[in-house]
Amino acid sequence: MTAPRNLLLVVLGGARADHLSCYGHRVQTTPFIDSVAHGGVRFPNMLSTGPWTLPAHGSLFTGQFSATHGATQEHHYLSPTGKLLPEYLQARGYRTAAFSANEWVSPETGFGRGFDAFFTQRYQSRLASRAVTYGRSAGDRLLRRKDAGARRTNQALLEWLAGDDRPFFAFVHYQEARLPVDPPSPHDDMFVEPGSAASRITSVNQDGDRYFAGQMQLAEGEMERLHAYYDGALRYVDYRLQQVAEWLQQRRLWDETLVVITGDHGECLGERGLLGHRFTLADGLLRVPLILRCPRNVPQGFAIEEVAQTSDILPTILELLDIPPESDAVQGRVLLREGRATPSPGFAIAERFRFGVDGLRKRFPDFDWRSADVRQKAIRSAREKFVWHSDEANELYDLVADPHETTNLIEIFGSRADALRRQLFQWFASIPRREPTDLPAALSG
Repeated sequence: MTAPRNLLLVVLGGARADHLSCYGHRVQTTPFIDSVAHGGVRFPNMLSTGPWTLPAHGSLFTGQFSATHGATQEHHYLSPTGKLLPEYLQARGYRTAAFSANEWVSPETGFGRGFDAFFTQRYQSRLASRAVTYGRSAGDRLLRRKDAGARRTNQALLEWLAGDDRPFFAFVHYQEARLPVDPPSPHDDMFVEPGSAASRITSVNQDGDRYFAGQMQLAEGEMERLHAYYDGALRYVDYRLQQVAEWLQQRRLWDETLVVITGDHGECLGERGLLGHRFTLADGLLRVPLILRCPRNVPQGFAIEEVAQTSDILPTILELLDIPPESDAVQGRVLLREGRATPSPGFAIAERFRFGVDGLRKRFPDFDWRSADVRQKAIRSAREKFVWHSDEANELYDLVADPHETTNLIEIFGSRADALRRQLFQWFASIPRREPTDLPAALSG
């Protein structure tokens, strides 16, 4: 089996799997991505190793879990040890470039190794960056266009692709689906029912910290409008990705390219009194898409039900590109081998570190932030999920009977929770761990 010529790795920042139409969402948010899934394989039980941009990308680029690669809420850069995905490809003669407007995925946080070029849409000079950002915003307002960088990302990506005909690795991070969401017209109104309460609302307060602290309520129609904004943002990203695919198709490169589409984390959209992705290891944050497409190497039209994780993507890509990994450093597993799914351990692991609540305490001094100022670890199978909290406010869910995690069974099935807790900590004891050394006051993530 001949390896693909190119690699296009796309991260849909903030994309929860259950809002993609190919994952069963009630409206057609991702028609183009649906077609990619139809021409490749989709993983319905794909879990992120963490609920935030930095640790999730750390796992994506290293094949390691957060505890090992060290890029977490408590330590704001990737460990300099271990080989990154672009370094593997650069060593094989690929030209490599990254396109990310998210400051947490940048050379400053340790993700620059192995990239020939890294497009951040920022300038080294803070003054110049502010001036350019202001000018861009003014121009976008004048021309009635707005996004979180996807338009400029595509422009830079297509210019870079056209500059050379060598095999390429392009990493693209779109962040339009990350709260706060504000998709451009017509995507902002695309999923609003005419005449509904949501149709009369022009903006929604998406301050997740204020919502968690009980300092704001969403009025009638506002939650519906928020969901419509979110779905519209996904549809907009779908449109931008289709532009890239059409460019590759026109040059007969699309079928020569291994396309990997995934997410770093999802977003809570009102479930359990939460907005955003700061306070929990709920499935709304952890369950993200994973789609692989390459006609010569990947089967077409299949859904692989085995549990998969962000850390599995690097070894799977290397397998499909016929590049040997550094086996002692990679903790993830190969998901596809010779066109077949590989066995899963049957569970996924995720970890949330403390992000620092001093800023939140200053902002909302009357709220008790102790429940947020904890570490969390989760072990999840297709059937059940146990979440350990460092303050022992632990959680246990039956995901078959209660897929939205509304009923905590920890008091009812204590023995089962104890067994899962032992399994969780035995697993953590089996992997190398990097202890954090710096703790921030607060993060926007």
